[in-house]
Amino acid sequence: MKTSMAKSAADYAISRLQLDRFQKPDQAYIKPSSLTKGCLLYVAYELQGVEKPPLEARVGRILSVGTDSHRRLQRGLEKYCLGQEVYFRVPEYRIHGFVDGILYFPPEEARDPDQAGFWALEFKTTAASQFEQVKAAGMPKEEHTRQAQIYLWGLEQHFRGRVPLKGAIVYYENRDTLEHAAFEVLPDPQGIADLMERVKAMLDTLEQDEKHLPDDTLPRDHWGHKYCAFLEICEPGQQAIAWQAKQPRELPDHVVADLIARRIVAKKGAEKITGKKKPGKRSLSELAQELDWE
Repeated sequence: MKTSMAKSAADYAISRLQLDRFQKPDQAYIKPSSLTKGCLLYVAYELQGVEKPPLEARVGRILSVGTDSHRRLQRGLEKYCLGQEVYFRVPEYRIHGFVDGILYFPPEEARDPDQAGFWALEFKTTAASQFEQVKAAGMPKEEHTRQAQIYLWGLEQHFRGRVPLKGAIVYYENRDTLEHAAFEVLPDPQGIADLMERVKAMLDTLEQDEKHLPDDTLPRDHWGHKYCAFLEICEPGQQAIAWQAKQPRELPDHVVADLIARRIVAKKGAEKITGKKKPGKRSLSELAQELDWE
């Protein structure tokens, strides 16, 4: 009897996964990574099966490096992983996905009592410049926080509250130095309710008329328009790019950093030639000594 029940459960699980994999276009599901962009028009294009341009080879290699890093980090944390690549599915909102892992910190091993319990885990591999930005900000990027919220909500819905998640951990790795930074994301019931209300409205719009697309898009000053895979067919995105092109341009961060570095080097060179220290603000070396930096 037990063997029969186990086989029945396994057969059902396999059939569900096959159904998810070979869905018809009108049964397509939303990926959390697409929803995190915050543009419901983008999600609608995906649900309709609109073809995207192929990924550049360089982008494909970057994604491959990220996947390899995820696997390595999962192995490193397997002692505390209740599960890895944990699947969830919410048919009502046509959302499904895989969470990198669910961590469990036993109370006797947690550094802080508030850390003990279950946490959803999301890995992010970033370039050094982006890593330094989130580290300096002391918080995850907006889209990564939104993704963590979707995971918390999706796991709660899928497991019907049987896994008492305290929150999510967004775990960044600098792919240049392998330095790590981790940030907690606590549940935001109101925020996720607002997002799901937008999802529901988008699904209702598509159900009423497949040709009528939602007008729920990114703000026109958002950086995401530039990198949208559907920009060639997206009128709001094209209008946003045209508007952005007319705005006063700011110097890119790497240009500003280069200008500052050149000015510092030039000042030090002038002091060596003249033998005199030019008046002005403290040098980086002086500031480092004052703050007792290494």
